[in-house]
Amino acid sequence: MSLSLGIHTAGPFCGVALLKDDALLAFREDKMRRGHDQFLPGLVQSVLDETGIAMGAIDRFSVCVGPGSFTGIRIGVAFARGLALANGKQAFGITSLEALVSTPQQGPVLALIPAKLRPPDQTFWAQRLEGTERSEPFELSANDLMDYVSADISVVCTPDAVDNIRNFLPDQPLDVCEMTAAGVPRWAKLIHADDIRAPSPLYVRDPDAIPAKSPLL
Repeated sequence: MSLSLGIHTAGPFCGVALLKDDALLAFREDKMRRGHDQFLPGLVQSVLDETGIAMGAIDRFSVCVGPGSFTGIRIGVAFARGLALANGKQAFGITSLEALVSTPQQGPVLALIPAKLRPPDQTFWAQRLEGTERSEPFELSANDLMDYVSADISVVCTPDAVDNIRNFLPDQPLDVCEMTAAGVPRWAKLIHADDIRAPSPLYVRDPDAIPAKSPLL
């Protein structure tokens, strides 16, 4: 028996999932864009309380490392690393796009999550996956989508990406999936030990933030 705890705070939610082998034992998720640090410890504890499993019994900790919410990623990664360290286990880093696909596919997959939705700079976080082989995530302009899609590739996307993709790829079949924490431990469970991603924040581009100006003296 293997117990895997996954944390996902890279999207507009705070989510925790617990797997026993391949079965989802418990899942908790709260919609939010801020305040992950206040709710994440309680979500983890509620999952453990629901299942009656002690933290020390967890065999594997995994966390979504991005791309996504700058602050959310840092909170999730720091918390997962702390749990793993305190329990003498290893932490695994999983990208937002791997978590979206959830289970590795045999054929090639292009996973897409909206990055910028406002024209004319519509972009997606993108990652090409085939089995457990994968590229690094990158930012893909909607205008360049056609260059990355072929007849043999499956396109997996979130519901909020569908309309934008249809504008550029009207005939492309789409596999529409919700982002949830459940995909984090599911993907981590199948990754070979030699191919583990470090549990470190993954930022495809600089955060969309302007540093505060120094106060006048």
